[in-house]
Amino acid sequence: MRERHGERPRRLSRRRTDDASDRTGDRGQLSLTVVEAAVATLLVLAVAAGFALAPPAPASEADSLERQATDAASLVATVPAGATGTLLGSACASSGDFDARAARIHEVASAGLPSGAFVSLRTDVGSVGRPPPETARVGSATATVPRCTATVEVWYP
Repeated sequence: MRERHGERPRRLSRRRTDDASDRTGDRGQLSLTVVEAAVATLLVLAVAAGFALAPPAPASEADSLERQATDAASLVATVPAGATGTLLGSACASSGDFDARAARIHEVASAGLPSGAFVSLRTDVGSVGRPPPETARVGSATATVPRCTATVEVWYP
C-alpha cells in the first residue's frame, strides 16, 4: 500500500514520539539555578575557609616583651617558698632575706625567657638583675604577693 505524498505513516510517528519520551525520561537534568547555587555555596565556603585558616598577624615586639614580663612576674609570684607562702613573699621580709633568695628569684624570673633576653626585678627591699640601659627595648609587669610588690622588667639590648 502506498501512501500519499504529504502523509506519514501513523505507526512511525507514534514510535518516534515514544522513543523521544523514553530518551528524555532516562536522562536526568539539573536545573541551572541548582548548579549556580552549588557553585555560589562552594565559593562562599572557600572564602570563609581562607579567612579561618589564614595565619594571624604577628604580634609587635613591644607586645611580646610585655607578655614575657607578665609571664616572668607570674612565675616569680607563684613559686612556693621552702616553708609557707611564696618565694617572693618570704624574700621581702627583710633585705637580708632578699639577698639570701635573690639568686633563686632571678633564676625563676629568667626561666621562661628566650636566649638573649635579660630580666631585672625591683622591690622595696632589694633588686636583682641588671637594670636595662636607656636604649633597650623594655617590657614590664608587676608581681604582687602579700607584703611585697615587685616590678619585673624584661629587656633586649
